[in-house]
Amino acid sequence: MYTYKAITEEDETLGSSKFLDTGIIAGEESAKFRGALLTLFGEPLYKSDNAEDAYYYLIEVSDDTSKWYFTVYEGPSGPTIGYDEKENQANAREASKALLEKIKETTPSDFNEVIFYEDFDSKITYGCKNGECYYNEENEEGR
Repeated sequence: MYTYKAITEEDETLGSSKFLDTGIIAGEESAKFRGALLTLFGEPLYKSDNAEDAYYYLIEVSDDTSKWYFTVYEGPSGPTIGYDEKENQANAREASKALLEKIKETTPSDFNEVIFYEDFDSKITYGCKNGECYYNEENEEGR
């Protein structure tokens, strides 16, 4: 049995890199993922309108014997869970998978965000309203 807690200071973030691919690509699923994070942990530690660096959470996952610190963020490859693999702590992979399942099974909160993917000159509007999630990408040529 794991417990999950958002960390509000950035002490544990250094050295974290992609650890677990969520399997979620851009679209309604990425909106649901972000909405579920809002339900579970409130506002992120950091957010921007850059689609390659949209938001960032630091989550402590613990059980009776151990604690792990994961970053949950939306980067160039979509929603991802990061970890400092130099920590090389036993059962980190299992703890990260449990965190992912907790997020996936959580009802998303309402939100609406506009982010920009500069490489493709795209404006993305995504969010959730009353449990229904949406994702709209439009070309911003000439912006």
